[in-house]
Amino acid sequence: MMARRRLRSVNKAFTIKRLLLIALALGLIAAGVFGVKAYLSSRSSFGTQTALPFYSEAVYACSNGVFYYVEGGKLRCYDPKNPDGATEMDLGTSDVSIAAGGGTAALYSGTAVQIIGASDFIDVGGQVLSLRCAANHIAVLRLDPSGAAAVLVYDKTGTLVDVIEQKDDILLDCGFYSSDGGDLMWTLSLSSSAATPLTTLTTYSYLKQSNESVATMSGVITVQNQLVDRVVFTKNSIFISGTEQLMRCDAGISGESWRLLTYGYKMTDSSTSAARPVFLFVPRGEEDETMNMVKLYSADEAAQPAASARTVQLKEGVHSIMLCSGKLAAFSDTKLYIYSAAGKLSATYELDFSCSGAKKLSENEVICESSDGALRLIKLK
Repeated sequence: MMARRRLRSVNKAFTIKRLLLIALALGLIAAGVFGVKAYLSSRSSFGTQTALPFYSEAVYACSNGVFYYVEGGKLRCYDPKNPDGATEMDLGTSDVSIAAGGGTAALYSGTAVQIIGASDFIDVGGQVLSLRCAANHIAVLRLDPSGAAAVLVYDKTGTLVDVIEQKDDILLDCGFYSSDGGDLMWTLSLSSSAATPLTTLTTYSYLKQSNESVATMSGVITVQNQLVDRVVFTKNSIFISGTEQLMRCDAGISGESWRLLTYGYKMTDSSTSAARPVFLFVPRGEEDETMNMVKLYSADEAAQPAASARTVQLKEGVHSIMLCSGKLAAFSDTKLYIYSAAGKLSATYELDFSCSGAKKLSENEVICESSDGALRLIKLK
């Protein structure tokens, strides 16, 4: 099991070692406008597309429609809705990573973390393996010098509010999911002593009370005899995709409702904006290859299993697929194909650029890469 230390709001002085993020200002990005030219949007038959001011090799992240990217040793902030208001600031290095979500963004490199808007750097005391952001908190998955992992939760000011330590179980991942009641976080851990795979999903809530974050463990789900690939949260459900089955649990962690056999396939995406959540499965081991056939699972959020599976034969040349607003979007070099949740081809669009790759940004937004590395934001209609 994992040990957990709950901390009150206490500011610690951190010693920053090997810190390469030189001259990062204290506070929000407030450097002057750096004169990015206005990247005008244009309408296409499939929606609106906007050229982005950085290329595919750039380190970037997006939150609430705002892009943060590193280019030429500078951190830049770009809002496609206000291109003339773009800002920049010197970092002194390009060797950083960016995480963003819920309107919060953070930089990290080695053992150092900087929350954009916070006044101080954070030394997390070990290697940052991953970082997740929510509206009011960030979670850092850290590996300390002894090889033990832990999840460190900070509020937006950089104050440490919770530590979830690895003991008998191996911490694999963590993340946040949206809620009206505050930031909700989940962790995924794997038993190191069980004879067969035993994965535990634990959820935590972080609520603001009297300007302090109050941490509470809210639920635990155990999955036996298979590994967990992906976890999807909705208002009423928690869907867990394992190596053999898709499982539904009540959002209140009151227990498992049903399972569907998905052996031989792996979930790569989900869409929860429609009345029925839709899940995209591809043949296991072929996630990064040119795809010929995929499966769509559409499920009711009910106590009894009510799901349909559809096999979709993709058009030749499709290299990027994702679910947007309950539909399957499939990109080739020259075309965009739209399939319904029932697996039927409903629309085909000619692209006015050569698309070498596409990545989902939100339920109705996709970032497409051209053959020269240029990026454009596609808002599907």
